[in-house]
Amino acid sequence: MGPNSGTSSVDGRALLPLYTITFIGTLGFGIILTFLVYLVTDYGGNALVYGILASTYPAFQLIGAPILGRWSDLYGRKKILLLSQVGTLLAWVIFFVALFFPVVPLIEVRSDLLGVFTVTLPLFALFIARALDGITGGNISVANAYLADLTSEEERNRNYGRMSIASNMGYIFGPALAGILGATIYGELLPVFAALIISVIGTLIVIFLLPDSRPCVIGEYPEPADIRKILGQEQKECYQVEAGSKINFSEVFKLEYIPLMLIIYFLIFLGFNIYYTAFPVFAAVALEWSPAELGI
Repeated sequence: MGPNSGTSSVDGRALLPLYTITFIGTLGFGIILTFLVYLVTDYGGNALVYGILASTYPAFQLIGAPILGRWSDLYGRKKILLLSQVGTLLAWVIFFVALFFPVVPLIEVRSDLLGVFTVTLPLFALFIARALDGITGGNISVANAYLADLTSEEERNRNYGRMSIASNMGYIFGPALAGILGATIYGELLPVFAALIISVIGTLIVIFLLPDSRPCVIGEYPEPADIRKILGQEQKECYQVEAGSKINFSEVFKLEYIPLMLIIYFLIFLGFNIYYTAFPVFAAVALEWSPAELGI
């Protein structure tokens, strides 16, 4: 399987909406890290419940991201990225509304192993919100594929570097913004509302500013009758796919260096998530930090 060079490069400014979408995605993740542990405690949960809630988003993303990635290959990046952004927006709406729910107990647990906690109505709504955000959370992976479609090989490394900068900026400004807004009299309401508004902006950017893109695949997808139409719309790398062949997940591990790369990625994100999940609990319980102190 090899590329036929024919990629037409786009102006760097045309990629700005894509960088903005990536920034918004990590910004929302950074915002929620700051006060989630306090919400879980206020709504009857303990450290175990917080850990499960924190893992809900990536667990559902593990299911949804490959599906969205496949759909983006078939139906176009912009449509699937819009679907992802709408899912994130709806998740933040549920999250925001959950803050106004009465704290009604649903399940009470008293166990020597699990500890003492209560699953309340707003806490259950937070689980729904994080699950919805996760199952539609393929925006970063689709955005990376989007970038590959729009740029040439010569510019790809530089543009991926810019994408990484945009992502890291979200991790920097997200907790800081949540800490500053959470220090007001409105508490967690203001940062959640800010995340909701930011998601609205991200959705509008996808609709009105993001250029359309669709990967050019010759073979089983798309059908031969559709190839001329796709090539007439955009010039990009085309890949020859053997008809009737599909690569399943187990075959990916047989590719050279892929298992090693997956292990490296797993260890990197394992350490990242252990820190970002465990430290807020330590800061809130042992250090008695406020959300503002934790964010900043």
